[in-house]
Amino acid sequence: MSLIETFDELLRNCEELEEASRGGGQVRELYDGLIGRGSVFLPYLTRDGIAFAPSRFIGYAENSVLGHEQLAERDGKQTTKRVGKLLCAQYGFTIRNLEDEVAEAYYIGFCDRLGIVPRRSKKTFWITPEVGDWFEENTIVRTDAEEEIASLEQGILADTSLPETTRKAIVKARIGQGMFRRLVVQKYGCCLITRVEEPALLVASHIKPWRDCWKDPRECLDPENALLLSPTWDRLFDQGLISFTKQGEMIVSDDLKREVRKALGVRKQKIKLTRGQAAYMACHRKIHNYE
Repeated sequence: MSLIETFDELLRNCEELEEASRGGGQVRELYDGLIGRGSVFLPYLTRDGIAFAPSRFIGYAENSVLGHEQLAERDGKQTTKRVGKLLCAQYGFTIRNLEDEVAEAYYIGFCDRLGIVPRRSKKTFWITPEVGDWFEENTIVRTDAEEEIASLEQGILADTSLPETTRKAIVKARIGQGMFRRLVVQKYGCCLITRVEEPALLVASHIKPWRDCWKDPRECLDPENALLLSPTWDRLFDQGLISFTKQGEMIVSDDLKREVRKALGVRKQKIKLTRGQAAYMACHRKIHNYE
């Protein structure tokens, strides 16, 4: 059996899995085996929430649960490579297949609802923008900044002076805000100032604001265009009350009163910036009149 060639073929295989999940007898038994034994998954949204498609199944063209069982050779490395390639082509950026605590928790819950006992092995997941947003909406309260971004998106969609291709690219970047946060958390792992690692207390803060990225929408999703910060430091950075030099040395605004600095523990310190972060930081300093 040949590998899939298009994203539509991938979606059709997901539909085949959905149909099998509602079936009975041998088909349902084979479906349960695919889900329970799988280790590389593409989570996808359904009318009931979220489901999981094994790479080894969705990577083969015109696959079916019964047909898959008859395959003499099933090469997971080939299907994983092909699925990753098609996801990159579909979304315009690389979506890595990685371990993900949130996705794995939902996978375990998914198996529980279906009465499937998953095999004990490492699980990895592709998190697409819409799935990333779904995770965010179901685990994190929408912030004022996200409300502002949503409002800006509506303005962009209504701005007919922008080329249609540019508007679509910006909208795609907006859909990927959940993806943006996940990429940033995966890349940096902790608050760059406090070293706090608890995901619920971390904010992926754009260095160059999303509203200023419309000329190159890829910047909206670039993890280099981000600082991972705890909420207080995120607020200080977002408001321009602190910034950083090219070398990562903190700059504190004169607008931040001495008593407030003391109460919040704000003192000049140095963080490690990547070359990309340092380049974006020049924009942040310019916006907030540090240079």
